[in-house]
Amino acid sequence: MARYPVAVERRFSDLDVLGHVNNVTYLVYLEEARVRLLRRVADRVGGADPMTQVVARTEIDYLHPLLLKAEPVVVDTWVSRVGRSSYEVRYLVLDDDGTVAARARTVQVFFDPATGGSAPIPAPVRAVLEAVIEPDDA
Repeated sequence: MARYPVAVERRFSDLDVLGHVNNVTYLVYLEEARVRLLRRVADRVGGADPMTQVVARTEIDYLHPLLLKAEPVVVDTWVSRVGRSSYEVRYLVLDDDGTVAARARTVQVFFDPATGGSAPIPAPVRAVLEAVIEPDDA
């Protein structure tokens, strides 16, 4: 599961007035890929809740415009770092011909709902995340 490619359909509503996929829509593409990645993590942790987390940081470098096409965008997704209470996910947003449209990263932080503060990553979740780390080479 080191790199996990996720196909995301393009929609007409994704476009801006110039006919490009709007920059805000990239966040939706990243979210879709991250949620699918987390579902895979949840399937492997055997009961620990990998969802008690928030996105604390998002960075996107827009490299090539995406246009409306019938073919989906592919978001190549992987875990690149695991800390005490946070971990980093990297993304390559690929057009249907393999052109890199964007590079991105998000930092997710686990939290304690009772205190609203950060919390250590649960041990079963940490084990899965650490097992699939792939250093950033994008």
